[in-house]
Amino acid sequence: MKPTVKLLQLVSALCVAAAVIFLWRLFTSVDIYREPLSGVESSNTIFSLWWLALAAAGILVVIDWLVSRGDSAIRVQRKLPHSLSLGVYAQVQIDIENSSRRDLVIELTELHCDAVDSKGLPLKFSISANSTKVLKYTIYPKDRGAAQFNKTWFRITSRWGFWRHNHFIENAEVVKVYPNFAPIAQSASVTLEHQIARMGIHLQQRRGAGSDFHQLREFREGDAMRQIDWNATSRHHKPIARDYQDEKDQDVFFLLDCGRRLRGKDADLSFFDHALNAVLLTSYIALRQGDGVGLMSFSADQQRWLTPLKHPARINAVMNQLYDLQSTTKASDYLEVAQAFLSKRKKRALVVIITSVREEDASDLQEAIKLLSRQHMVMIASLRDNYFDEKIEEPVANLSSALSCCAITDYLKSRSLVLAKIKTMGALITDALPSQLHIKLVQEYLKLKRSGRF
Repeated sequence: MKPTVKLLQLVSALCVAAAVIFLWRLFTSVDIYREPLSGVESSNTIFSLWWLALAAAGILVVIDWLVSRGDSAIRVQRKLPHSLSLGVYAQVQIDIENSSRRDLVIELTELHCDAVDSKGLPLKFSISANSTKVLKYTIYPKDRGAAQFNKTWFRITSRWGFWRHNHFIENAEVVKVYPNFAPIAQSASVTLEHQIARMGIHLQQRRGAGSDFHQLREFREGDAMRQIDWNATSRHHKPIARDYQDEKDQDVFFLLDCGRRLRGKDADLSFFDHALNAVLLTSYIALRQGDGVGLMSFSADQQRWLTPLKHPARINAVMNQLYDLQSTTKASDYLEVAQAFLSKRKKRALVVIITSVREEDASDLQEAIKLLSRQHMVMIASLRDNYFDEKIEEPVANLSSALSCCAITDYLKSRSLVLAKIKTMGALITDALPSQLHIKLVQEYLKLKRSGRF
């Protein structure tokens, strides 16, 4: 329990009154020879009134303290969303129940981790006797992972406003903050081709040109001659074509680099967050296509391994593996991760290494690709730092900017040579800015599926 400003003002007023009375008594004692009796009597009267006011104020303050000690009949319940999305505002509901016999004035706030920003706290409100109230405030998740909400703290102003009673409620909760996958989840009811078009992915429409036989049907205008089934044509006395579909029941494995290469920032998201978005989107598309999705992280504090899953609903399992994964300051050892992956996985799969390729990675990455390519199809999904793209477009105004431009040009050229060398080894390359990686990776995956190579 703490005193309020009102009580401090009352005490200050009494102190000022005491000082005035003291000065008055001092003045009357100096002028005692002028009006001795009247001065002393006036001084004593004022002094008595001050003591009376002090006693009355003290009684009021004590009564207010005693009466307000029972103002703890308050129930507070927090209602959090089941999960949160990174960078998406959400609301937290607070249900208040006042079981006391008087109206209360309350100030309430919540203690939570730094990974979440809150707006609208503290909440200041009044609540009637024997009633309930619903309050809300807004939160903004800044980091993925487990967001911790700790105690709820509130204080109640006493009946006459002289005291404030502090209360804590132990109601710790943890809510998961996922990558922002809402745009994909919201479009789950439309067809795959429509989803792709909405994301800006443009694919050539084609019919029956996959690698898995689907059915026989009548030959139509636009079909290739190689689709004609001559035996069926002779039996039915009309052109019959074979209809194919994209090959299914394949596995896509993501080897996700959690090292220092992906700690850069692009606006509000890190390169690593963009990489996670690319993994989630491509996983979702692959699961919708009937393929399995697996995952292995490397250069992380906690290594993650996800055995290939199938069925679109299993995207939740992928998200649960990734939501609290963070980048580290560790160096990336591509050869080591290739050896670790091959020790766990023998069956052929599409292995997608998500990283940020640099010139110094050339030998290590090439050895890893050579090792993986013996059993698997390999794709390198590399994030290109947008800083260099922006700097290279700046006008050259002086010697310093000219030297900087030359250095960046040399860096980008050497990086392109590394990617070209990797491509000659048979690996597929997806090189994109962080904000475009998810679209480029899906494009390459679907292009590969429709080529019949996977």
